[in-house]
Amino acid sequence: MHSVTETRALVRALSARSVGATLTIHGYGIVFNSPSAPLGSPPLIEQISPAAWSPENDATDVLCTFDHDTRNYLGRRSAGTLRLGADRTGIWFECDLPDTAAGRDVFALVQRGDIPGCSFTFRADDDEWSKTSDGTPLRTVTHMRVLELGPVLTPAYPDTSVAVRSMRNAGHFSATPSTEKGDSMNDTYPSGMTGVATDDEAKRSRAEIKLFGRPLSETRDADWIDAEGTAYAPEILSAAGKGSRLIEKVSSFSFKRQRGYVPIAPRVTAVLQPRNEAATFIQNQITAPDFQAVKVSAMVSIDKDTLSDVPPTETAINTALAAAVGQRIDHILINGGTDGDVTITGMLADGHTATATAIDFDSLADAVARIEDSGGEATAIMGRPSDIAGIKKKVDGNKLGKLPELISIPDLADGTVGVPVGTVLVADLSSVAVALRESLEIFRTEVAPEAFERDRVFIAGRSRVSSVTLADVARVQILKVGA
Repeated sequence: MHSVTETRALVRALSARSVGATLTIHGYGIVFNSPSAPLGSPPLIEQISPAAWSPENDATDVLCTFDHDTRNYLGRRSAGTLRLGADRTGIWFECDLPDTAAGRDVFALVQRGDIPGCSFTFRADDDEWSKTSDGTPLRTVTHMRVLELGPVLTPAYPDTSVAVRSMRNAGHFSATPSTEKGDSMNDTYPSGMTGVATDDEAKRSRAEIKLFGRPLSETRDADWIDAEGTAYAPEILSAAGKGSRLIEKVSSFSFKRQRGYVPIAPRVTAVLQPRNEAATFIQNQITAPDFQAVKVSAMVSIDKDTLSDVPPTETAINTALAAAVGQRIDHILINGGTDGDVTITGMLADGHTATATAIDFDSLADAVARIEDSGGEATAIMGRPSDIAGIKKKVDGNKLGKLPELISIPDLADGTVGVPVGTVLVADLSSVAVALRESLEIFRTEVAPEAFERDRVFIAGRSRVSSVTLADVARVQILKVGA
């Protein structure tokens, strides 16, 4: 099974005592072989095996917090302020509280009996499945690692989706297929601000949170999965104008595997066939070069509270990831790239390069003419925003309308250069072929230590793209300003 982070709770009394200036609380964080309340829908019962985890045999640096909030830090194992042990009942803990507001408050609340129990965070590495006497699925966690525990005001089972997913993976019930499909980009990228969340919108369940049409609970820590309810990948990666500016203009072919083929339509000459005589044709072979693809991915993080309380964050996540992946794909289409294993080429490497004294109307018109001489039609002029702005300033307005579409290619967010300074590409983008994986993939993790310590969710989006293939090298003209 996949190791994922889960949270469980226990309603069981704690005790508090003071020895001199030291305030200490004591209680059970985990009780063995104690069936939980029904979890999830359909319901399941869960219990922890006595052999699942032994603090004596695991040196993990467990934290002790109040209400799972590291801002309410109480102690930790490595500092000796948290002590753990096991007996027949379960895993007990003893924590020397800090002289902080949180420490003093917890001590007072435990003494008064206001804190009814504890909760613990763990990774289940293995489990076994059976059924209770009434047929309810019973999950027994047989191997786990405890990451954090401590007192909580409202013991509950807040993350039942993990257990339910484990039951699904074990074959105890089938997932219900999603029937929700978006039919426009407006479903994924609203055109305007959706406003500030109100109290009625806050505190959503995990089932209400969706990433590219996928419920958050369906995403997994160990696997990338296809997005659902969204448009074909080129449209998604345009991110309502914020992402790729090229992918919908080139000839893209979808694929589902790591390798594939891109069919190239040749330039064919038709002949006049003499009457009652055999025709003589010029052979024009259609080729289909094979390709390997590279993976293009981006990741963002978000506080769990923000993700749950503010619905518009889903739009921000979707747009940010799609825009980042889309912009990187544009960079690959122009510059190529390598993942250390597969190297793919872009238009700068495969096109025809010419030196110009200046990027002006005459040099651009000559490049357009060379593309037309090859049988193509120039559809775009691409360059840095500053170089595109320079063209607009230099070229007379009447002549500007005779040029192909001007497309600014900005640098990436990390400063990676999109198009070199003083370089402009004039291209027939319909003659530029590239393979793109049919679906955008998504990934979510809450397992990474930094995610747990900061109470965050890390979410990533990924696409796959191949090398650029040109129908004719003359259909991409690269103008470089000479020295």
